[in-house]
Amino acid sequence: MKRSRPWFKPLLWLAITAFLPGASAATLTLQAVADSSLFEGNPDFNLGSTTLVAGMNQEYERARALFLFDLGGIPSGAVVTGVSVSLYVSRRPDPDQHGGPVDSDFSLHRLFVSWGEGSGGNATGSVAMAGDATWNQRHAGAISWANPGGQPGVDYANDPSATTAISGVGGYLWGSTAGLVNDVRAWLADPSSNFGFMLISQSENALGSGRRFGSSEQAGGLVTMPQLMVTYDPVPEPSVAGLWMIAWTGLLLTRKRWPTR
Repeated sequence: MKRSRPWFKPLLWLAITAFLPGASAATLTLQAVADSSLFEGNPDFNLGSTTLVAGMNQEYERARALFLFDLGGIPSGAVVTGVSVSLYVSRRPDPDQHGGPVDSDFSLHRLFVSWGEGSGGNATGSVAMAGDATWNQRHAGAISWANPGGQPGVDYANDPSATTAISGVGGYLWGSTAGLVNDVRAWLADPSSNFGFMLISQSENALGSGRRFGSSEQAGGLVTMPQLMVTYDPVPEPSVAGLWMIAWTGLLLTRKRWPTR
């Protein structure tokens, strides 16, 4: 006859509950820690302390925006499940000039190389200081882009991580995609590869596709700076049941060593 094991069922229950999730998903909203723009009209100027600009203005000059986020607030080992980006359009082309504004899709491309934010002001920037990002150079006086404005496949990813349609003034969201999630996961695995995103209008050769966006220096009121929202599952922690299971197991193993009297 088999021995009765009254301790087996509760031990089994504890083993199962030990592996149940101990914490729910969390969302962290991160503000841009650096942002700037590249302006074809003034290729050696920096726009690090003015509003961001991307697309083509009404004088046939293109621009592209850059922004970077610090992911240090995401717990080590966390599993990223969702990533989205929000930007605020603060201005569009004058509707009474050169055909007015043109709506277009704007895409986020992961950057592969470093760049300098700089502190250039005014609507179209000011002369870059050493290390500042410009249309011609990602670090003025030291390192150029592979092509002026950046080269796809070299300076930034050829395929966009996310795309959204932009029209008038207001807030816009680039919803979570596999591309954005993969970008953040890659940056968490190798923080030294985190150079942020480049924002490019898919109609940047169309007159009037340009838009101005809120930056970290020009945010205020309804106008917000670039934001990155990351949803993640925290690192699993041992549940109370799991700790009890360990304790029970230890006790049972110890009892086997006790002498019988």
